[in-house]
Amino acid sequence: MRSQQSETASSGADQGAEDSSPSLEVASTYLLDFFATGGRSVLIRGDPGTGKTSLVLQLLDYHSKNGFKSVYQSTRLSAKTLKSHQPHFEVVQGKYGTVPRLEEQQIGFQDSRRMDGVRAISGLRQYLEQVANPFVVLDSWEGLFFESHTLGVEEISKLVEDYDARFVVVTERREQTDLDYLLDGVVVLRRKYHQGRIVREIELKKLRGVSIMQSRFLFTLDSGKFRYLPPFKVSTTNGTSQDQVGAPIDSRGKFYSTGSPSLDLLLGGGFRRGSFNLLEAENDVPDEVKSLFLRTLLSNFVNTGHGVLYIPFVGASKEDLGAMLPNLSDQTIERSISVLSYDASEAKKSSSLQGEMKVDSQLTNSKLDEIQKRTPNKPVLIVQSQDAFEGLYGAEAVSKILTESIAGLKSKGNIRVQITSPSVKLLPELRAFSDSDMRLEMIHGTPVLYTSKPLSVLHGVIRDTTATGKIGLVPIV
Repeated sequence: MRSQQSETASSGADQGAEDSSPSLEVASTYLLDFFATGGRSVLIRGDPGTGKTSLVLQLLDYHSKNGFKSVYQSTRLSAKTLKSHQPHFEVVQGKYGTVPRLEEQQIGFQDSRRMDGVRAISGLRQYLEQVANPFVVLDSWEGLFFESHTLGVEEISKLVEDYDARFVVVTERREQTDLDYLLDGVVVLRRKYHQGRIVREIELKKLRGVSIMQSRFLFTLDSGKFRYLPPFKVSTTNGTSQDQVGAPIDSRGKFYSTGSPSLDLLLGGGFRRGSFNLLEAENDVPDEVKSLFLRTLLSNFVNTGHGVLYIPFVGASKEDLGAMLPNLSDQTIERSISVLSYDASEAKKSSSLQGEMKVDSQLTNSKLDEIQKRTPNKPVLIVQSQDAFEGLYGAEAVSKILTESIAGLKSKGNIRVQITSPSVKLLPELRAFSDSDMRLEMIHGTPVLYTSKPLSVLHGVIRDTTATGKIGLVPIV
């Protein structure tokens, strides 16, 4: 989300990706590019609880650490409340109607909850006459002018016009006002619901001087910080041996790790022995997102000494598996992962699926026995494609053996992950049989994952910052 016009903003965004400090988490958004390329005033609109204050506090913190004198005039918070919620901010409170002299990286605070609007703006004007590089937030402006909306618009528009400063004006009004047209930018925050779960959305309605390639994005207030969740970028290069997935995570009691601590937490500890686990992936989810999930899962089971039986989509090959697991050597893949797939040109080979259920079931069971002999004390991970099963044998034939196959899974104590699209006919039966049900979807270009068994909130899917080849999850709260 960076403009090519702003070297300074781009540098800050790159730092933020590594640092993730509160002041820089917002640095990769269009807002910093907007200010860096000459934008002077922006209106941030949203209902109570949508995250407006969290966003502006991080903008204040960022600017106070980058040469600006940041001033926060609030009709909603006291200095005591602000410090209790954001203890890392160095907040200095001014006397009634004034803002204090600020040292480097301090934020000036003006409690305007019981202040007349004209007097509050007058005090702010006196301060702006005395300082260079001011960054000002008015939160929320209607609290100053609740008796006269017209007077408020007039005072704020004059203030913005008269001073060479950067202004953020916050409002809880849903309807448009004259400020929407008078200020350089308009940003809207929303708290919505998706599948009964909270989803937070930021919309960039107007930012003069910045090309908006995408107007809506997801964000979260996890840990009390505003963090936008970027659209998933598909890599233009294949994975390399440097695409590591971090140290393997061993089993903990009856739970076997997915390889991702955040996904383990979502599942209540990981996969149970003898469990049937469903991953529902919408059709618009990029293959690279699904590969990230599988790379995390398969690598961890292999690196903790488990055998894996992989029955992918029709036509997939061992070469495809190698491309998905660049962190594993060909020898390790050959030794630890058995692949059964169907390819019409290979169907005559005894090591390939034939497209006949009875023959293929015998082959699958034979492969499982072979793997279990190599790792007798560890459950085998079985990863299957439901779409391939129904495509090869038909939904009716698969339905007849579903109960039997799951019963066999539980009796042998193995772990199965069934990957399915929403179009398969047996989806209701799969959901009923599943011990865990994970769902992978796309919202505004960002992949999200949540579970219905056990019940969870929405999580944004990212590449784990500590291991580039591993899936990471950020709760949207």
